[in-house]
Amino acid sequence: MPYPVYILATLGAPRNHHAIFIETRNTHTNTLTGAIFQVTGNIQTGMTFNHKDINTNPEDDIDFISKEFIETIDEQDLDRVKEIVNAVEPPRKQFHGPKRIDPSAPLRRRQEWT
Repeated sequence: MPYPVYILATLGAPRNHHAIFIETRNTHTNTLTGAIFQVTGNIQTGMTFNHKDINTNPEDDIDFISKEFIETIDEQDLDRVKEIVNAVEPPRKQFHGPKRIDPSAPLRRRQEWT
């Protein structure tokens, strides 16, 4: 069974938060389930990778803004996709106080990781 993959946008400040959402469905109860892949943190402290399985519709979240379809994956490829996403390095700390650590490097935030 193919799983749809989306980019989720939720309310954030000063920029919205983006995450990858792979939608699965519990075939016994026909309820929406899925996996969210994201980084958390900020450019002042650095970011860490986070994966969580959910059993609710992200569109029901009060902070939900949008869900953009990007692709489908085969069910048997889900573990491989998790490995690939895990291998993408989250953005590092890019500031020390108000000063950029490496002014020649472009800023990488959560949206760029996603």
